[in-house]
Amino acid sequence: MVFDPLGYYKALNADYNTDEKKLKLNFREMAKYWHPDHNKADNALEEFQKISLAYDILSNSKSKSVYDLLSLVYDAVSFPDIKSLKIYKAVNGSENPFLRVFKLEQVADVFKNPHLTEENLIGTYEDALKFINNTTKKNWLKGWWSPKAFLLNFKALKHNYNNVGKNDFDNLKLLVHNAAAYFSEDKNDKSYLSAKQALEYANSTQKISIQNFMHTLPPTTTSVPVWNYAALKKAQLKIPFFLSAIFLIGMLTALIPLLKPLFQTSQDDYKIAYYQEVRFNTGGETVDDMVMSKVFNIPVDSSDETMLYHISSAVDIMHGPSEQFDVMEKAVKNQTVRVTGYTPDQEWYRVMLDNGEMGFIKKSYLKQGIGLAIPEGSKVFEPTENTR
Repeated sequence: MVFDPLGYYKALNADYNTDEKKLKLNFREMAKYWHPDHNKADNALEEFQKISLAYDILSNSKSKSVYDLLSLVYDAVSFPDIKSLKIYKAVNGSENPFLRVFKLEQVADVFKNPHLTEENLIGTYEDALKFINNTTKKNWLKGWWSPKAFLLNFKALKHNYNNVGKNDFDNLKLLVHNAAAYFSEDKNDKSYLSAKQALEYANSTQKISIQNFMHTLPPTTTSVPVWNYAALKKAQLKIPFFLSAIFLIGMLTALIPLLKPLFQTSQDDYKIAYYQEVRFNTGGETVDDMVMSKVFNIPVDSSDETMLYHISSAVDIMHGPSEQFDVMEKAVKNQTVRVTGYTPDQEWYRVMLDNGEMGFIKKSYLKQGIGLAIPEGSKVFEPTENTR
């Protein structure tokens, strides 16, 4: 298939495979027919000039190769001047065959009329990473100034994320153009590399023309870098993720004081009604209906004298480890009790009374050892035959 947007092959009644001799013969015949000295048609001069230009391009192997390449990606309106073809360069102005095109949407005019604009950017992989990061950063900075700009920012992010690596025709056009431009300047290595990368974006028909062109060049051993489009996509999510994290942390910091009362519990919330059961080594047991907080238990051994204490003064014995609990009974000075537990802060001790009931008293009122004599039948101390 011949791509002939400017009609050069058609003007000479030729095609891609027409040899030099046949091309020259066709030119002579067509030129003789359309020469203004012999042909008085109104378009004779125009046709004669077109035939002359076509022969000038197609009779030269280099300009013919350039025309054939450019015909793959340009139409008649956009076709560049073959004799003054310019190389597309990297953003730093250097000639680099490893370039790609990026179409990035940007938020514009946020204060008057927020809208999106699209910019075509050309660069290397490193350039692309900078393009993407800078565009994402600018869009997020602009997106906070109005609700419309904020929504446009998300729209731009979605567009830019989805279109990384998908500008197939733009990349084909860039690489084919540069292959032709490098070739025009006898930079065959770069021309070959550009053409090689163009194959990635070409259809089956275009590939044949590109490969035919490559066969006219000496191959190069330079490797083509791999473009990690997945990494370029993810790069766009770093800034919004970072800003979102900061926003959430700020929101939580502001909300904690407001939510704290909902999760705070009053002292009454810690009062738990339950039946506390104490078993004796003699097999007896007692059950006391108490309201108390968590207590570290000391196993009750009614024959153990080490846990016997006496109360230094007459104080109230409480149902729980706080003065806000109800009073169980009034302790007698030097009354002997058994310690059966203590609170985690060791400020309150749980003690057993003679009747086996459990109450709480502050540690400061307790002194180790027996005080007043223990009454007969007391649960506090039941000596064995060895301790009698």
